[in-house]
Amino acid sequence: MTYEITTFLKSMDWLLVLLITPFSFGQQQRNQLSLELSIPHTGELACINNCSSLLKAHVIIHNDTDSTTYFYEDWNTYGYYNITFEIRHQNTIYPIVRPEKYWYRNYPSFFMLHSGESLVFPYAIVDTACVRLWEDNGIFENGWIGFPNISDTVEIRAIYQLCHLEDSIPGERIGRLNDRSDDYVDYLDGDIEAPLTPNPNPKAEAVFKPEIIFHEPLYSSWQSVILLH
Repeated sequence: MTYEITTFLKSMDWLLVLLITPFSFGQQQRNQLSLELSIPHTGELACINNCSSLLKAHVIIHNDTDSTTYFYEDWNTYGYYNITFEIRHQNTIYPIVRPEKYWYRNYPSFFMLHSGESLVFPYAIVDTACVRLWEDNGIFENGWIGFPNISDTVEIRAIYQLCHLEDSIPGERIGRLNDRSDDYVDYLDGDIEAPLTPNPNPKAEAVFKPEIIFHEPLYSSWQSVILLH
């Protein structure tokens, strides 16, 4: 009788392990942010740096953690340079980055990415030479620099990384922005060039609570594409 009870308890131990193990694996997979690069295509491989196509790739940040994270919008200097690409060809890696540009307006603004949500950035992965051709037809995009002078099958991946670690706390600058007079909001949306006057009675609720912008590097997986030149 004692032997049967011992055997039964051992079998229950195995059952308990089998029940707990999948749950544990699921918990490990939940606690991470990930980066995905999705490039539309109709053939076997997608094409990049194609001046004759307006198709856009999508860089997608997935929040599979249990908390809210924050990412800069990419219309300002704080977020514009944080997404880059790498092209790998015959064991050589070429960084594909944004060229410097002139900013008519600039202040930090960010997205709140809640648990289970995804953030999508659409990009035309083309050289600045393509962009200049498009501008002649009234199409305005932002290009990239760093493409190798080849037409071949290559590998590409997307990278997210905050350019300046000190920019990971934007709250104070955003707070000062909201302490300005109401004309400042009009200035951002229009062409007002009048000097800005401080607001003598700024609204306390307008000052944003400082939030931490996500600043760890994220990498998508490598994928094969056709690079045109």
